Amino acid sequence: MTSEIVEFDAGRMTRGQRRIALTAIGGYYVDGYDLLVLSGALLGIVPDLSPDPGVLGLVGASAFVGMALGSLLTGPLTDRFGRRPVFFASMAVFVLASLGFLFVNDVWQLIALRFCVGFAIGADMPASAALITEFIPSRRRGTFTGLGGVAWMLGALTAIAVTLLVFTASGVEHWRWVMATGAVAAVLLLFLRRRTPESPYWLRAHGRHEEAVAAWRYATSGEAGSPEPAATGGGQPAPLRMLFRRPLAIMMVMLCVYWGCNNLYGSAILLYQPSLIKRIVTPSTFTSLLFTACTTALAVILGLIVCLWVIESIGRRFIAITGTAVAAACTFVIWAGFGTSWLVLAAFAVTIAVINGGTSLAFYSWAPELFPAGVRGRAVGIVNMVGKTGSVVGTLALPSMFEALGAVSFLVISALAVLNAAVTFKLAPETRGLTLRQLEERTHA
Repeated sequence: MTSEIVEFDAGRMTRGQRRIALTAIGGYYVDGYDLLVLSGALLGIVPDLSPDPGVLGLVGASAFVGMALGSLLTGPLTDRFGRRPVFFASMAVFVLASLGFLFVNDVWQLIALRFCVGFAIGADMPASAALITEFIPSRRRGTFTGLGGVAWMLGALTAIAVTLLVFTASGVEHWRWVMATGAVAAVLLLFLRRRTPESPYWLRAHGRHEEAVAAWRYATSGEAGSPEPAATGGGQPAPLRMLFRRPLAIMMVMLCVYWGCNNLYGSAILLYQPSLIKRIVTPSTFTSLLFTACTTALAVILGLIVCLWVIESIGRRFIAITGTAVAAACTFVIWAGFGTSWLVLAAFAVTIAVINGGTSLAFYSWAPELFPAGVRGRAVGIVNMVGKTGSVVGTLALPSMFEALGAVSFLVISALAVLNAAVTFKLAPETRGLTLRQLEERTHA
């Protein structure tokens, strides 16, 4: 072991680090699959269970309530007991809850199971985000944290394909089987996660230096050229009040506003996209699903461009501000051109693409980077809780708001996006290319 302090996120990418990151990114895939599988299943749920607009809002919002509570309650657990236990348990809960959809007989059972699924996804977010951030070299960290958003969209695309396959083969009345298919990916993910080690940063923050180095050695697979870290330095366990002091308090405010607004309008638009497009443009059920697949595919392409080139060359701040401004402009166009089908379709497509393939990816990179290891799980949990609370409000409000206001709903969304862009421009830092040690030093500056 060398006398020079070498950080765990120094050096080049190894096969072991890539494998660990992909098992964490898989959690985002499951999240995307879950949201879009409900989006399509609603086309069968509504005629089968006949929920009124208020109850329909609860169907959409219940998972987000679970996500908010899951992130808030398990964030502290990832800081106290480690990333790995929560990382594994969250997927086990998801599998059980997904299989429960096969036995749903009324809308309230559906709402309860949606809450449980959401809780599992929310619990997975702090642990997955921390593991990706703490195992990936600083030069590739933005790419791999951003790839979580791309995996989310690939999960969404898979869900749309499965929904179309099942509905075409056997009809929308088989929506329960569609909802239960989420368990398949989660079971595979459980198997792949079984060998994931604990985070070396968490181990070192808790004084377990030998175990931290052993986890690092496992991640680097003994590849030549990988530097040997010293068993000193790194984050220390920190009290929660640290998050409410400058400069971390400013970062908390910025991220809560950014992720809260992004989810407030983004989740609602995405979840109800097939239903909204069906009412706005065409009466065809499958045409609306195919359009949703096209917009999601566009988001995947944009997301790959952002992850592979933009996020590490231009930075997170540019993506966040530019993407939010474009979303504001496009939702304004939807309101202004509501009677013109092609214009509405184009604006919808761009809105979905920049939210899922741009602004969300900036958050996935920012959230774990901006906070020290000792409070990273709690910080990500709190911010994600605020974001999912935004999703709850948006999914509850949009059906009723669209009934009452029609196209004006999108003018309201545009105004929220403008506010979000302004706050981000004022408060957001750039973290591109900085090691975790350098980022932590900022908190003590």
